[in-house]
Amino acid sequence: MLEETIPVLAVEKKNWYVLVTKPKYEKKVSSGLSKVNIINYLPLQKQQRIWHDRKKWVETPLFSSYIFVNIEERNRNMVFGINGIVKYISNAGRVSILKEEEIERIIRLCSYLGEVEIEKNNVKIGEEVEIVSGHFKGIRGAVLSMKGKYKLSIAIPGLGSYAKIEIDKEQIQKAM
Repeated sequence: MLEETIPVLAVEKKNWYVLVTKPKYEKKVSSGLSKVNIINYLPLQKQQRIWHDRKKWVETPLFSSYIFVNIEERNRNMVFGINGIVKYISNAGRVSILKEEEIERIIRLCSYLGEVEIEKNNVKIGEEVEIVSGHFKGIRGAVLSMKGKYKLSIAIPGLGSYAKIEIDKEQIQKAM
């Protein structure tokens, strides 16, 4: 007697990705994603807005133009059917994946009753950065200018010299 085999479907792990939306489209995109059953999270914070004639509490996105989706890698492109989505956040040419702990941290930030101010990891002139991809990966340098490409100064102490290079902003991060 032949035994009937039942195929076992591999369940792909879902990851948290960050989508960039058009400006002021965060709530519309969240609604659109929910309508097509894509798990998403739009971190909102309550802020008191003051106009000349009244005060009002409003919910505003904690991260301007960002929305988080929990989706399988193979289904990532499904989101682009929703109006208002621009792209995924990427780092060094790879789509960024957030850890569950990072999402939990964001949820806790949103539940805080005080004011939360988000500062992007923007580097400033004079700061030390590390190159995270490309030919110079692993080398550290100081930012000299940031027009178009970043101009970095890389020290060669043994010669008492500095090399200057230009590099794309996606290839660097603040030195830790």
